Amino acid sequence: MRPQRPDRTARVWAKLRFLASETDSTVTVEHACVVCGDVLEAAGVGLTLVAGEGLAEPVFATDERSRELEDLQFTLGEGPALEVLCEGMLIVVTDVTSSEAALRWPVFAPEAIDRGVKSIIAVPIQVGAIKVGVVDCYRELAGFPSREGQAEALVCVEAAIDLVVADADIGRPGLAEVIDLEFTEHRAQVHQATGIVSVQLDIGLPDALARLRAHAYAGDRKLNDVAKDVVLRRLTFRPESS
Repeated sequence: MRPQRPDRTARVWAKLRFLASETDSTVTVEHACVVCGDVLEAAGVGLTLVAGEGLAEPVFATDERSRELEDLQFTLGEGPALEVLCEGMLIVVTDVTSSEAALRWPVFAPEAIDRGVKSIIAVPIQVGAIKVGVVDCYRELAGFPSREGQAEALVCVEAAIDLVVADADIGRPGLAEVIDLEFTEHRAQVHQATGIVSVQLDIGLPDALARLRAHAYAGDRKLNDVAKDVVLRRLTFRPESS
């Protein structure tokens, strides 16, 4: 990323410190995500990170709607975070109701619209060529954010990277302190179910996850609920019925 103006950087860090001071805490990655959403006029923010296996997983959300949308991306296999991690570029969708958005995310876009989202900005967290994650900003108004808002959002992402590196240097848990345990418990169950389906159908893990997603979508169910049924042996995938 290009160097930021000192005054802009100072202004963003002032916002981060003020937010942290309200709970008498140090500045964390969570604060960076919240301020990122604030400068982009977002109603909610979600954070998706790349796991050790290279899979994208939601780990944090500021509100229930953002939590649902982050989870839906993982369930459906499409959405802004997954696209950013594939392309490595900032994504700005100014009108989720547009035909362009429908072509881009044929299943995810209607879900976002149903939840009152008008536009989405997905900001990559990247260190060199290494893709770390994405901050998804869900907005209730259509159109572009201000240029200054976009610039400050990039400073927030730089701050998030700095915080993770600093935490690692001094032995702090870093991102672990903002990770939503409910998200990670769901993901662990989905990974376990994916392995089971892989064995049941004698297919690879990506194909097994796709089968789980398809089953969840066809039944209008959450992916983690289907995964739980597989793990508890209440649901079995058979080759002859797949």
